[in-house]
Amino acid sequence: MKILIADDEPLARDRLSHLLEEIDHGFQLSFAQNGIEVIKQVNQTCPDIVLMDIRMPGMDGLEAARHLSEINNPPAVIFTTAYDEYALNAFESQAVDYLLKPIRKEYLQKALHKCTRLNKLQLEKLNEQVPQANSRTHIAAQLRGNILLVPIEDIISFLADHKYTTIQYQKNNIIKETIIEETLKSLEHEFTQDFLRIHRNALIRKDKIESLEKQQDGHVVVHLSHIETGIEVSRRHLAEVRRWLLGAESLNINNSSCRNEK
Repeated sequence: MKILIADDEPLARDRLSHLLEEIDHGFQLSFAQNGIEVIKQVNQTCPDIVLMDIRMPGMDGLEAARHLSEINNPPAVIFTTAYDEYALNAFESQAVDYLLKPIRKEYLQKALHKCTRLNKLQLEKLNEQVPQANSRTHIAAQLRGNILLVPIEDIISFLADHKYTTIQYQKNNIIKETIIEETLKSLEHEFTQDFLRIHRNALIRKDKIESLEKQQDGHVVVHLSHIETGIEVSRRHLAEVRRWLLGAESLNINNSSCRNEK
């Protein structure tokens, strides 16, 4: 059995490693310090079980588990946590396997025997219930059986097409695209601070907006930095886009004034 231990604290990783060796010397162990490393390890080694701390820097355990649930054959996940009773009730209500730190060998052994694979619904509910659960730092897409992580800060737009959504993102100054199975409605709700709905089929990053253009046929398109083709703005969302542009221009003028005064 292959087991991945994910924890940002070296002592915690060492303790789990020693406990697992006491339970069975045949376990194949690998290690990760955060959620991004978890995804990389899963792509490379395909572990059977992930023992994962919830609070890790960068990408936390809940987000990593959510990305893992997107693949066809995800590993089983056991969360390790020092959360309070309120959060533990949330895990129990979703039938999610967890171990409370400091971890005891007998509890670890029982968890290994009964752990199960998580599904998307469990993780969505868990994110709603656990305090301080943040919006994702990455979007995950399946690519040739592996998980492709796209940082939110690199994404320029989400474009819906039937049941799929296309992500346009920038990597090494190159515009790339990939497809995910998430709705614009859920993405808009989660990332409303950074993205703006401009059409029923389009969600764009606010700080990538460069200009609006009215075309000869009367349609209005928005131009985004690094994207050659404009994206149509619906009449319903046009006023909101204009308000955001005016607010951004006003902010730039004020910031420029402050710099000049200095």
